Amino acid sequence: MSPHPPAPSPLQLLLWSNLLMAGSAAGWVIVTARTLLLPLDPILIGLAFVLAVAFYTRDRLGPKERAADWQSMPQRTAWMERHEKTLQRIVQFGFALGVALLVLRPAALPPIVAGVGFALSYTVRWLPWRGQRVGWKHLPVMKMPFVAILWTLLTVFAPAAASGVASQRETWLLAAAVCALIMVQILVNDLRDTEGDRVSGTVSLPVLIGPTRAKGVGYALAGVAALIGLTVASLALMGTALYSAFLLWGYRREADARWRPWIEIQGIVAGLLALV
Repeated sequence: MSPHPPAPSPLQLLLWSNLLMAGSAAGWVIVTARTLLLPLDPILIGLAFVLAVAFYTRDRLGPKERAADWQSMPQRTAWMERHEKTLQRIVQFGFALGVALLVLRPAALPPIVAGVGFALSYTVRWLPWRGQRVGWKHLPVMKMPFVAILWTLLTVFAPAAASGVASQRETWLLAAAVCALIMVQILVNDLRDTEGDRVSGTVSLPVLIGPTRAKGVGYALAGVAALIGLTVASLALMGTALYSAFLLWGYRREADARWRPWIEIQGIVAGLLALV
């Protein structure tokens, strides 16, 4: 037997390093710009990208999350442990670059600060709950809306605030649709992570009501996003709603490796549709 594990494929590297997830964050900023008729700003697109890399990598490196990760994604967790120092440097560089980009777009600061506060308190066990300390992530069914709101602050409200349109009706409609679609993506991930969530004490929607009923909630969220897309005349929202519903319908945990890239590029798909 070889003493070294096989090297990950290029696609696995994109997944494990959170680059696909970060690309989705950038894609949603493009959707925001196109829907609200704003200029495509590379500073804001880059800001969403680097902060997504930094926060998601930081989350996965947290020692209290690894027990769950060993259950749901052992190969990735082993790879991250082997490259922990490099990944920690990437997190530090990502935050530093994010601050530098934010200096160039200071009007985006309030939503970003709110999002940073959400992200930093996401897994930290500081809330009293049933005789123990838990994070937001571990409260019943909080994972989906919490993470979706964080993404919406970063990818909708930050660009809108930078252009002075955060209070417009269209911005809030777009935010509701993006939040709904990201909750669908999180739900698909939760279908994979059911056992890991039980280990870490995270009461996700599939853990609480079962996978079948949870999928029904996901279809409803995709339907809401599609209706909003029709209201604001957004092909990106309508198309991504259909795409997300298809992922929810087709995903099987035993075929997770095949489905994983298609799940994580949800925002990239949305961004490409917005550019059509």
